[in-house]
Amino acid sequence: MIIGSRRAVLIGAIAAVVLTIIFYPLIVQTPFDPQKVIFDLNKVELISGSQSEQKLVLQPSLKITNENDFTLTTSKIDYELFANGVSVGKHTISYEDVPVNGRPALFSNQPVIIKDSDGLTVQYSDANADLFNKILSNISGIKWSIQGNSSVESGTTLLERQFSAEL
Repeated sequence: MIIGSRRAVLIGAIAAVVLTIIFYPLIVQTPFDPQKVIFDLNKVELISGSQSEQKLVLQPSLKITNENDFTLTTSKIDYELFANGVSVGKHTISYEDVPVNGRPALFSNQPVIIKDSDGLTVQYSDANADLFNKILSNISGIKWSIQGNSSVESGTTLLERQFSAEL
C-alpha cells in the first residue's frame, strides 16, 4: 500500500502539531527573575481559639509584589510562622488543584494579599504555654516573622522562590 502525497502531508501536519504541543513548554521559557517577587508578612490574625479549647487558629496574610514585567502566579506556598523567634508551626497554601487561570494573579508592580484560608492551628502544650497565652492576650504585641518557599510560575516556566519577612 502506497501512501499518497495528500496523506503524507496530512500525517506530517498532524505530527508537527503534536510535536509543537509536546515541546513548546520546553522550548519557550518566560525569562523572569524569581528574586523580583517580593514576599512581605502583611498581618497575622487570631481567627478562633481560647484557653478552654486548648488550640488557636492563626491566619497569616502575605503581601506579594511582582517586580517582573510578566504576570505570574503561584501554585504553592510552604511557610513556617514564628512568634517572638519561636516556631508556631508550618503550613501550606496550595493552589495546585486550581487551573492556572484561577490562581492568584501576580500582576507587574501591583501588590496582592494572599491569606491562608485554612489557617495555622496551634495546639496548647506545656512547652508553648507562655507563647499561647501571649497570643490570646495581646496578638499585636508579638513580633511575627515568616520563612518559606513558593512555586512561582508563568505559563511556561516554574521556579522556586525562598523568602523570609518580619512584621
